[in-house]
Amino acid sequence: MIKNVIFDFGAVLFEWDPAKIVSTFTDSQDEQALLLEHVLQHPDWLSLDRGEMLMAEAIPRCAARVNLPESRMEDFFEHIQSNLHLINETYDLVNQVLSLNFSAYFLTNMSSAFFEKLNERHGLYQLFDGGLVSGKELAIKPEAEFFELLCQRFDIDPNESLFIDDQPKNLDAAKALGFEVFHFKSPQQSCSDIRNLLKIN
Repeated sequence: MIKNVIFDFGAVLFEWDPAKIVSTFTDSQDEQALLLEHVLQHPDWLSLDRGEMLMAEAIPRCAARVNLPESRMEDFFEHIQSNLHLINETYDLVNQVLSLNFSAYFLTNMSSAFFEKLNERHGLYQLFDGGLVSGKELAIKPEAEFFELLCQRFDIDPNESLFIDDQPKNLDAAKALGFEVFHFKSPQQSCSDIRNLLKIN
């Protein structure tokens, strides 16, 4: 029986569309391609998420790599943060889950700085029963250790838990540890399917 519902953030609770982020930042297709490949899809982004690199280190490294002024890269990082919009359908689902006496947690791959901005705006620590941010823990999905740390810290039994994520590799890792998993694709349909799964329609 499911007692705990664990939510990913990017593309589940918050919009995460790298192509849209770069296209709304600059009209230059060359600049869009550079930012996508050499910032958002570069290993440094993973290091940022994992907490191995601070924003103050990442910005000058990225700027040098794409031959842009640091001020321009600072603007881009600010643009990324401002485009992490809450997905209302999922937010409503989190609140419904909590109102029906399930426990709700989060497990997200995100830099500490980005998370703190979102927490300031949306009171995430107050909303959820708990959760882990990769940038704070120096661990990241799909590593088993990250899931195990969540279970240890909040006394979660994977066999009583539903893990929701948009990335198949993360779902595979969770499933191997005994979690029930759900592949989140589109907010309206996925939230409806999750309600059916939890029998809360």
